Order: sequence, then structure tokens, then C-alpha cells
Amino acid sequence: MNKFIKFFFAAAVFTGVAVSDSTSFSIYVVGDSTVQTYKDNVYPQTGWGQVLGHFFDASRVKVLNYAIGGRSSRTFIEEGRLDEVKGKLQKGDYLFVQFGHNDRDYSKAARYVEPSKFSGFIQQYVDAGKGKGANVVLVSPMNLNGSRNVFSTGSNNYDARGMMQTVAKNNKIPFVDLNMKSYNTYNNTYKGMGDYVTRYLYKKLEKGEYPNFPDGVNDGTTHFQEMGSMGHAQMICEELADNLKSNTNLSADAKAALTTLVSAIKKRYTIKVKTNLSNYNGLITQTQYFPAGSPMTLRVTPNGQTFEKWVDDDCNEVSKNMIYYGFKTKARDITYTAMFKGGAACTPISHASEDSYEEGPGGGSSSSSGEVEVKELDEALCSLKAGTDAWPSVIDMAEPEFGDGWTEKNHEGYTGGGFFNLDNSAYSKATYMVTSDQSAEKARVMIRYSFSGSANRDMKVTVDNGTYDVTFKSTGSWDKWDTVYIDNVWVDALDFKVILQSATADGGPNIDMIAFDMKDVYRTGCKAVREKNKQTTALVGKKLAAQPRTKGFTVNALGQKVQNVRNQSDLRNLPKGNYFRY
Repeated sequence: MNKFIKFFFAAAVFTGVAVSDSTSFSIYVVGDSTVQTYKDNVYPQTGWGQVLGHFFDASRVKVLNYAIGGRSSRTFIEEGRLDEVKGKLQKGDYLFVQFGHNDRDYSKAARYVEPSKFSGFIQQYVDAGKGKGANVVLVSPMNLNGSRNVFSTGSNNYDARGMMQTVAKNNKIPFVDLNMKSYNTYNNTYKGMGDYVTRYLYKKLEKGEYPNFPDGVNDGTTHFQEMGSMGHAQMICEELADNLKSNTNLSADAKAALTTLVSAIKKRYTIKVKTNLSNYNGLITQTQYFPAGSPMTLRVTPNGQTFEKWVDDDCNEVSKNMIYYGFKTKARDITYTAMFKGGAACTPISHASEDSYEEGPGGGSSSSSGEVEVKELDEALCSLKAGTDAWPSVIDMAEPEFGDGWTEKNHEGYTGGGFFNLDNSAYSKATYMVTSDQSAEKARVMIRYSFSGSANRDMKVTVDNGTYDVTFKSTGSWDKWDTVYIDNVWVDALDFKVILQSATADGGPNIDMIAFDMKDVYRTGCKAVREKNKQTTALVGKKLAAQPRTKGFTVNALGQKVQNVRNQSDLRNLPKGNYFRY
């Protein structure tokens, strides 16, 4: 009897609970951007809820990820998301809860939760689960990148870990201490390997490393690559098993439910990674412990050495790329070697044969990440045109998905397919479904508008989960356009709403377009056109890349001459139809 089976057999006997292999249940996951499921076009960014299903027997367990970026324990409830999950929970299911990252962000009043109120909101999740006969597991937020643990006790810290642990103790339910587990991993296990943690686990990507981020991205503090989130899922499984062995505070029902949960965790295998050099001093993927069928990345960043290929323990070549990702792990312990020029020749390593296993579709995980189904927009609103270096994502706002007002073209100077004329009412608003393929903590947003009159037409502008009070001053004429800016806007890599809500009885101004100072933000209904335009761009890209930058004009990806914009204020006087991005 192997150790894995012996452990769970002993656990079942110890608790007096019979564990049936046919027991089926769902795990519902709620949390923030460190947990949510991301689209393929932002890979390798990943949340732990996205990969958790790989660690459970898919024939018995289904993982449903309802986590969504930018939400705190309070706003997730206020938006009705907990009610949605509660409506789906069945007796015997599990509810995994992780919050804290956005709760501690006092700079964002829309999401901030005072420490004195945090435990009360977490208790609401416990009550919601118990009310449906489900089993609640509280998960403390993983550590931010750095030596300081901001989620523990201490000056200027937000003790989400301690408060969640107290709620768990009071309710006699499992507490998964992902916070201390990750803190110890990053600061002890990987001590002196700060570059490895930042570049291989967190989302700091160098230029050219991943196709989805050709220019790289510097997000090495909060969000994670796939291997980082796989590591967190591994930590969660270890913490669940530790709870079963040593958490003496659990109620009898909680211990019985935890026994069933832990018995469904899949066997994990050792994945060793090494080089054929005796003096290698670059970065390389560290040894992992994953179930069969899990996604895996082999990666090296040499420091002067010449990389040749990756080989397995039979000396079979598996890849010539320094970053080899997306392959599935085998059902056995295995060793991969990075082969460098001048290193030792490959020598086969003896190993056991593969165990038999059934992975199940998608590793047993699925997701509901807050996406909104919208109709496909007309191609005229999604045309691929040039942006600027300062404002790479420019969006036509002529036709909202929902709006109190009219789409019009009866004034000069608009930039796209028209503009939206908000109704003269303090209750008028326009709602747009927008998608971002990237995330940013401090994005800048510009809104182009016009109206005549002497009084301001202030509005509340919602972007993702943040709402901002914006003053719109008169432009002096309906044919004269001006711009306003919103700074420090939090944008998550997901589908979200942009809402412009009038704040005075005069209603809002005419809205022409908005722009983001980050790439790949677009109307959600433009996805089909976006994909078609990508194909067109790929066909002509090489030829047009050599086109010169002429004075006053640039040749864009479709071979069109577009006026250069040298600074932000130049956007106020763009020629009609010249300036919006898909």
C-alpha cells in the first residue's frame, strides 16, 4: 500500500468517517484577481482558482471559480456575487474564500474595508455556506512579493491572516494559511532567489518572453504566472492535509467533510529540473510536486551560457525553447535537464513506468469570472486604426450597449462613428461593455466630450470596480471638443463595464470616445472583428514594418497614412474618423 493511500486510509479510520470513491461534490471558489480565471490571451497570467481543479480527482470533484479581480470581501457581496454563488451551492459542496488584497487598499474607497469590519464580512461567507449545508474553507491571502508580510500583525499592516484565522476558529472550520505558507516559501525556501520569485512566479515578464506580452510587463508585486498559481494550489492542498492531521479545533462535521475533501486530492509526483553544467549560475525552474496532467513550464534564463535544448530522463528532446510551457506532466516522477553547449552529455536516468490515471475534461475545473455576454458590434465601431504611444487603446463611444440618450452625428469634429448625446436628466447614463487583456493598478483614462453652456456637467464614471467623480467643464460649443482625465484607475484583465452617470439635472455632455494609456483595451463586442483584423495585420505586417515615418504622418498596420500625435493635447483636434482603435 503506497504512502498516499495509507495516509488517507488512516485519516478515515481516525475520524470514524467512511470515505467513498464515488462521493461527488463541487468546490466553489470566491476571491480576487489572484484567484480568478484568466483568458488565454493573457497567458501566463493565472489565478490559483483557475488551476485548483488539476489537484482533485475530476471524476469526484468539480471546481467552479467565481473569483473576480478588483473585489474586496465587501464589494463581492454588494454586487450580488455571493448571492449568486449561494444560489448554486448544494448540501455537501465546499466554499473556498480568499480576500484581503483589495480590502487593505485604503487608496480605493470603493473597495476598502476597515479592519474592524473585515471579520464581519468574512462571517457572511461562512453563514452563506452553512445556510446551504455547504462546507466553508477560509484561505488567507498569499504574500505580496517582498520580505514584509503585509497581511500579518505589525505597524501599517492589514492583518487579514489573523482575522480570517479567528473567524475560522470561532466557527470550527478549516483555515488554510496560504499567507504564511507562501511567505515562508518565498523568503525561506527561495531565500536569495528574489529574481526567480519575481520573474518565474510573479508576473514580471521581459520583452519577447511570451507572445501575449511582446513588450513585456512589469507586474511583479501582486499577480502571478501559471507556475506561481500552480504553486499556490499545491500549498492549499498541503494545508488541507495538515488541517486534517493537526487542527484540533474542527467540529466533528467539519472534520468529516475535510476527510472527504482530502481523500479526493490526486497523487502528486516529483518533477526535478536540472542542467548539464556543474557551474550554472542563471535562473532555472525549481523542483515541483504536481499531479499527472497538470500544466508545467520548464524555463531557464542563462547568464552567459548557450542553451541548446530540454531533454527528459530518457534523453529524449522535448523542446529547443528556453521557455517550454503548456505541456502536461506525466503520471510518474520525472527529471528534465536543460542542455547547454559545453556541458556533460545526457545520461539516461532510470525511472518507474507511468501510473494509469484519468484526467477528466479540463482537469476538473471550470470558471465563472464575471464575463458579460454581449452582442457582436458593427465593424465600423471596431475598425483597426492607429493609436498613439501615449494612448494605445482608443474606443468609440457612439453606441453604448445601454444608454439614456441618442447616437448622433449632427455636430462637427467627432472622431469615430458619431457620439452619444446623454439625456438631460440627473439619472441618465450610458453603459459600455469593455474588455482588457492586461491589468494595471494606476492606468490613466481620457474622455473626449463637448457641450455648450456655462454650468459644469459633472458625472460619475465607473471603470471596472472603481467609480470616479469627474468634472466636465463647458467647451463653449457643441462643435468644440475637449478632454478630461482620470488618474490612478485600477483595471483588471477581464470583461467589465464602463458607466457614465450624469450628476446634474442638465445631464451629461456629448461623449465622443475614451482612451486608455495601456494596450489591448477594447469594446467586448469587437472580439470577432479584432481576431479578423489580427489576421490581416499578420499578412501585411512584415512588408509595412519597413515603411518610413514621414514628417507629420505614420503608416499604420493597414497601410493607411495617419497623423502623428505628439502629445496628449493633440487628441483634442483629431480629424474626423482618424482616431479610434478596435
